[in-house]
Amino acid sequence: MGSGQSHTAEDYCMIDCAKKGAQAVGLFGATVLLSPFVIVALPVIGAYEFGTALEEELLTGSTLIDGVIGTLFGLMASPLAPFYVFWDSMETLFYNPPPPKIVVNEAYQKQAKDRLGIDASYYNVAVIGCAGTGKSSLVNGLLGYKDRHVRAAAVGETETTTEPKGYHHPLLPTLMIWDFPGAGTQNQPANQYFEACSLGIFDALIIVSTDRLMAVDVKLARRALKYRIPVFFIRNKADLAIQSKIRKLSIDSTDETKLWWKSVIELTREVEHTFYRSLKYFGFDGSQLYIVSAWTLQEFVVSLRDHKPVSHLRMIHEKILLTRLLDQLSVKRKNEYLIDGRDTQDGKASIETNQNTLLRP
Repeated sequence: MGSGQSHTAEDYCMIDCAKKGAQAVGLFGATVLLSPFVIVALPVIGAYEFGTALEEELLTGSTLIDGVIGTLFGLMASPLAPFYVFWDSMETLFYNPPPPKIVVNEAYQKQAKDRLGIDASYYNVAVIGCAGTGKSSLVNGLLGYKDRHVRAAAVGETETTTEPKGYHHPLLPTLMIWDFPGAGTQNQPANQYFEACSLGIFDALIIVSTDRLMAVDVKLARRALKYRIPVFFIRNKADLAIQSKIRKLSIDSTDETKLWWKSVIELTREVEHTFYRSLKYFGFDGSQLYIVSAWTLQEFVVSLRDHKPVSHLRMIHEKILLTRLLDQLSVKRKNEYLIDGRDTQDGKASIETNQNTLLRP
């Protein structure tokens, strides 16, 4: 496992907090050291600024009187000036405004097409994350393919995806699901991953994790914000976690349904203490996180494809994930069409047709 893959999002939080704390201490120290100079300088600066103003800008018409007024203003403001400077610096340090948008130009699109063979006329969704999190299984779940299906993504216990590969959705003709190698490995360094994979061209990113949100996941999501790309955080392999909890709880009960719900509640609480806290710290909404099982998602899509009832499936966020993914794809393309001044109906209609095809009753 590469070094970039070893740090969790909680580690990243602690490191970020430590950096900001050190900067805050430095700012405070600088404020204390500079305070005497500011207190002395402000009356002089006030006198100079007021006394040397242009004639039409003079308050009283007298340079001397205005200079005295400026000195008095400087004397009154000087004790508060260091605190103002410190507070302004702290706001700059801890306030995280939305980053300026990076526009995908024609050169970037051509690079992505040459590198990946991506076709921007499709809705392209990238499934990314660290190695071993079940990315390929999730891809198959979204496609509704069993792992042994001839068109399914290769699945293994270790990282089996070495090159990005796109898969046409069998039910949604304009949707492509892309399976990517693990991020933060020796072959895929975290600090180069986003640009090396041309992720800025995609319509949505699905970031897959298991028991821990990783620092790499957060860094990729923060980069996606600059491109205004919708991000979906996945806590995958929920079925394995629930099975483990059921085994522990089965001592107290034999009711399978009750055991399953208790296990889901316990898993959700664990996720709240780990994933949600880290996401909130870095400015992400908790609603962007979905607890899913790739196998359950696969069964759900297969049932829809075959027009079979889904009431027997024990789902957590699988249906919500699929619904919101299609919603976000529609919204993103609609906004792009509006910005470009093009007719929004063609771009909007294709994804709405897709959505109705897959999620119809």
